Amino acid sequence: MPKMNRRQWLAGTAAAGLVAAGAGCEGTQRKGNMAAHKNADFYTSDGTLDEDAAKQAYYDLMASFGYPRYESLKEQLWVLDFGLGRFTDVGMGGVFWLNEWDEEGKYGYLGHEIYLLPGQMIPEHWHAKHEAIQPKIEGWMCRYGQTILFGEGDASPEARKVIPASEWKQTTVHHMARVNPGEVGKLNRPLARHSQVAGPDGAIVTEYASYHSMDALKFTNPNIKL
Repeated sequence: MPKMNRRQWLAGTAAAGLVAAGAGCEGTQRKGNMAAHKNADFYTSDGTLDEDAAKQAYYDLMASFGYPRYESLKEQLWVLDFGLGRFTDVGMGGVFWLNEWDEEGKYGYLGHEIYLLPGQMIPEHWHAKHEAIQPKIEGWMCRYGQTILFGEGDASPEARKVIPASEWKQTTVHHMARVNPGEVGKLNRPLARHSQVAGPDGAIVTEYASYHSMDALKFTNPNIKL
């Protein structure tokens, strides 16, 4: 598989779905112990995202859960703030293990690890059809912490307390599904708008999905830039 450039790996910013299913893992889950961060901790004097500081925060998150830090992970880890300058509210880290499809568009698959700091949100978005590629369908397994999925359905009363205030007006689907370690959440249908917010200890989530196209990724917030 060819080495991905920044634009290609940003293609995997897809987040949570609507439906949560499955039972949690037996045994004790180690909780994260993350120090609180200020948004300013992640920006240089000219307002640029400090990628080294952001990556270190995710390494600290991994260490807090006892999550293995593979050499390949350190080489491939990427971070972004969606161009909003509010990394502690809206941002993510990730690694693309796989993202491939055949030229005829008959099949495609994605293996993606997602890292979220406490309360951090992947903003509302959806996946359109692009060329021969059908709209992406996806599901996520929470490995550590907790992820809170937002999708189609009746609005949950707690939604406003969970979604960062800075992103509330740009979020149109408010049905919540909390996904704990060992549980799986999935998108209820292709083209559905959805978002994801980490719980109080942060979250590490494995995404299983069909191929992800950058050109097919659409955001509700018009100010987002990748």
